[in-house]
Amino acid sequence: MVTALTVSAVFVCAGALFSDLRGGTALVVAGLLMAFMGLAIGVHTHGWVTAYDAPTASWIDAGRHRSHRLDVGSWMIARIGDPAVMAAAGLVSGALLSWRARSAIPGAIVITTVAAAALAKTTINAVVDRPGTHAELRVLPLMRTEHHPFPSGHVTGTAALLGIVAVCIGAGRSRTVRALLAGLVVAGVLIVAFTRLYLGAHWLTDVVGGALLAAVFVILGAVALGVLRAIRPW
Repeated sequence: MVTALTVSAVFVCAGALFSDLRGGTALVVAGLLMAFMGLAIGVHTHGWVTAYDAPTASWIDAGRHRSHRLDVGSWMIARIGDPAVMAAAGLVSGALLSWRARSAIPGAIVITTVAAAALAKTTINAVVDRPGTHAELRVLPLMRTEHHPFPSGHVTGTAALLGIVAVCIGAGRSRTVRALLAGLVVAGVLIVAFTRLYLGAHWLTDVVGGALLAAVFVILGAVALGVLRAIRPW
């Protein structure tokens, strides 16, 4: 059930990002913010939303085939998805998009969106405290409160970067192209989220929270891009 909700949340976010951003955008952002706030409160208070974290981690741990290739692949993706790497990738992506469009607007939108998502993630990390229960610590003994893992920085950074880059590339393109870009974003975010769970670095609620937080900033970035394109097309 939780896995289905996770996938559904990612697809809903992607659909919102690449739909026609008109009157319903404010409602979409408000809904995502409410969902994220509810999740954050549930994590902080160990509410019902965390009930599936330990079972999900146990299921993944029990189902591991201890494949060397999967281990290496997961660690490689973890290195690539590091927040510092995502920040550098955001700068490079922004520069390339601005060069392609002959305009500074796409680059500014990409860099601002990724930076804002990273800043929000860091702030929330410092605010949301999650003491581990005995059941959870038996599953993942490395999880400690000082790590402040909610939301996942890897998922937040990856989703924000891939999402806003896809929005910039898909601006003015056909719905088919935007749907293809949305599918690529969803696939990338799910891969990163799975590796965080596989490596035992995050709980399920952490990766869901990262996806929701990134979706909010990508939608805001998409709105800003649409407004600026209307004012100064390229």
